[in-house]
Amino acid sequence: MIAVPVPPPPPSPSDLPAGTTLVAGLGVATVLADMDFETYSEAGYVWVPEEGKWRGPAGAPKGKKGLGVVGMARYAEHPTTEVLVLAYNLKDGRGPRRWVPGMPPPSDLFDHIARGGLIEAWNCGFEAWIWEKVCVARMGWPPLPRQQLRDAMAKSRAHALPGALLEAGNVFSTGARKDTDGKRLLAKFSVPRNPTKKDARLRLDPATDAEDGPRLYDYCAQDIRAEGDLSAAIPDLSPDELAVWQADQEINRRGVAVDTELLHPAIAVLEQALETYNAELTHVTGGTVASASEIQKLLGWLGGLGVHLPSLDEDGVAGALSRGDLPPAARRALEIRQSIGSASVKKLFALRNHLCDDGRLHDLFSYHGARTGRTTGNGPQATNLPSGGPDVIQCGTCGRHFGKSKPSCPWCGADAGRGAVTEWNAKATADARETLRTGSLECVEYHWDAALPVLAGCVRSFFCAGPGHDLICSDYSAIEAVVLAELAGEEWRQEVFRTHGKIYEMSASKISGVPFEEFLRHKEETGTHHPLRKKLGKVAELASGYRGWIGAWKNFGADQFMTEEEMKTSILAWRDASPRIVEFWGGQHRRGRGRWVPEMYGLEGCAIAAVIEPGREFSHRGITYLMRGDALYCILPSGRPLTYHRPRLTASTRARDEWSLSYEGWNTNPLSGPMGWVRMETHGGKLTENVVQAVARDIQWFAIRRQMKVGYHIVLHVYDENVAEVPEGWGSVEEFEALMSEMPPFAAGWPVKARGGWRGKHYRKE
Repeated sequence: MIAVPVPPPPPSPSDLPAGTTLVAGLGVATVLADMDFETYSEAGYVWVPEEGKWRGPAGAPKGKKGLGVVGMARYAEHPTTEVLVLAYNLKDGRGPRRWVPGMPPPSDLFDHIARGGLIEAWNCGFEAWIWEKVCVARMGWPPLPRQQLRDAMAKSRAHALPGALLEAGNVFSTGARKDTDGKRLLAKFSVPRNPTKKDARLRLDPATDAEDGPRLYDYCAQDIRAEGDLSAAIPDLSPDELAVWQADQEINRRGVAVDTELLHPAIAVLEQALETYNAELTHVTGGTVASASEIQKLLGWLGGLGVHLPSLDEDGVAGALSRGDLPPAARRALEIRQSIGSASVKKLFALRNHLCDDGRLHDLFSYHGARTGRTTGNGPQATNLPSGGPDVIQCGTCGRHFGKSKPSCPWCGADAGRGAVTEWNAKATADARETLRTGSLECVEYHWDAALPVLAGCVRSFFCAGPGHDLICSDYSAIEAVVLAELAGEEWRQEVFRTHGKIYEMSASKISGVPFEEFLRHKEETGTHHPLRKKLGKVAELASGYRGWIGAWKNFGADQFMTEEEMKTSILAWRDASPRIVEFWGGQHRRGRGRWVPEMYGLEGCAIAAVIEPGREFSHRGITYLMRGDALYCILPSGRPLTYHRPRLTASTRARDEWSLSYEGWNTNPLSGPMGWVRMETHGGKLTENVVQAVARDIQWFAIRRQMKVGYHIVLHVYDENVAEVPEGWGSVEEFEALMSEMPPFAAGWPVKARGGWRGKHYRKE
């Protein structure tokens, strides 16, 4: 037999020189030098001497401790934080190497940085903070400019892959994988330990552990190999998208100031309220339930009263309280659970636990946290804050605000009847903040009906401007509705947004047949909106734009004033009034000559056609779908792609002779099905929602970058709102809004406008 030589395996990306480019997705991946730290810290842990155990800090979610409770910046600056090992590979032919305490400093790495070399890491924000707060501040290492960092995790998320290295590697099946023994090793060396009778040590040091110490060092080296191999399979961020990520990093590094003078007394009020309400709950349940956080005990006790509930989340409790057959004790227990189970007031603990020595919160945002590219929130979740507080009375004599149940004004003593009931507002917040500063639950409840709703109403105001600075804020008016109208070419909607902007009134007019002028006349004569504006217009616009049916209308409260048949009639009327949006959703059949005929059209048709014919592009109104490899790409007007991995077509169960399109993706929303990497179905409405939200995101980040370039230092942003911190007397709301309203080239002429901005010291909702 003739021996056939076996070709050597292809080189690992970790063995390729820095600067090598490899084909990946719709672009290329560039091989870069990389590094990874493993550290030890007691940040996010509290030693309890009487128990002889480490606990999480006060207010942390039950059982949670460590980095996740305090965030990267607070973790890095904690006095106990230290480097256990640094693994790095400069991709210079010398292979990976490591540094551990006691060794000479890594001069070759310093030289690489001094020459302007790029360094990649997985979630490089952590490496940046450790380098700055530990290596530079305590060990005298040279600075590492953040503009020289690149993030493989950012690439992963932008490519619709998981943010976790282990999960992303499992999905992509790259060569080197994260060492699964790492979890055990980090639990052993990176965090403090509870002592035992046989071993009183409060921490273990890898430098003195002959067996597991080297394993930890090898684990760190394996991490950079896994990160490098995975990064080499994921396309680099485009220049525009790299600029977005760098702006995101700058915002996270800058952080936002917190009103610490108010935070600590407000937490004191919160703790008193929790103690008071939990004591009442204990009494109501006859000692069975000592805390509203004891979910299973409370569910069992309620079951004993004949109230059987599947869960005690916010929706479950609200639904139960809407019943008319609850025993009084069960109702009161659920009211207490609703009050102190709210995530809104618990944000105060998160604010305190994440607060850094500079009086600011950092790393509040996760780049590309959603598949559309939208940013998601971290820690105190600044992207999901309460929009207001309870309705209150404004005193007719002194102008102050107070609780609706008070017979007289607690501020001046005037009869409450002389005041007017009003919605929560900035002035009510200012009055509430004054009472919270006392740190007394008794004082707060003297002025207000209940402390916790008032605390929730004040949460936004804890985010503030730093000394000598102001906040400037504005938001876009109905940005998703404008984007949808422009993308679909729905002319009457485009005209509404170019003129008066009253989309709810016009939509209700189109559905109901009531003249638009009647809506204007009603508001002018009565001072209130026409009932159909909310009943039809607002619900229709919020629920119907992405092909929502009766369930979507119910989600926006339509079942409170409409039957299902009325909803169906209104939905069909909305669709008849918006034919170009319906066309934009697309489908697989059209009605022609009295029957349905097959035709792929709109976004759904383009997406399915692209899967059927890989390599061919299918476009509709500037949105292009393309199948490349085992991924479906949606190319947005900005040129940015949305990625749908492993798309598959199966016979539809909803319509004959049609396809059902599904793909694999990372699901973080339990309401959308199982968590994790799962197969998800999509359709024209969902594809439209993805496109609209992604385009709106591109418009917002175009504005953020322009604002930051001229000196508006963005500190907070939500999906339609930008907030900057500026020196007192500098800049203006008008200029800020003008910059937000300038469109990128792909959206030139679109009537996307920022309105209703404000300037002040504390974050608020207008």
